[in-house]
Amino acid sequence: MAARKFTWRSVTALLIIVGMATPVIGLASRHSVEDPGSGPAPAIFGKTIPFDLYTHCGIGEIKAFGKYFERVGGILGDGFGNPPIGWDNPYDKGTLSVVGASAVFRDSHGHEVDFKLLPKATGFSTMCS
Repeated sequence: MAARKFTWRSVTALLIIVGMATPVIGLASRHSVEDPGSGPAPAIFGKTIPFDLYTHCGIGEIKAFGKYFERVGGILGDGFGNPPIGWDNPYDKGTLSVVGASAVFRDSHGHEVDFKLLPKATGFSTMCS
């Protein structure tokens, strides 16, 4: 049997298919739900997915595709452990776009939050009580 040659195009197509089939679970601000079988974020380049952002203790961290991200600029909140005025609580429904080491959350209220990948993280840095 001859060896099959893989091209960059076939590998990219495979990553896109795997990315579409991979479940996404994400929560912000120190809460987590296990994300079974998730792979690396680059499988969804150019794709925006529905995302429920956990806002109850402020907006600080998310988990998507089995990877942890933190908000660029630190926790976004009202200074008393709550989300800023105008954000839904405890969850804000919107979309998440992940490209490489960056993620952007957007909602229907016009909010936009940038996150950066924490490549060595194995959990959230703090827990919301």
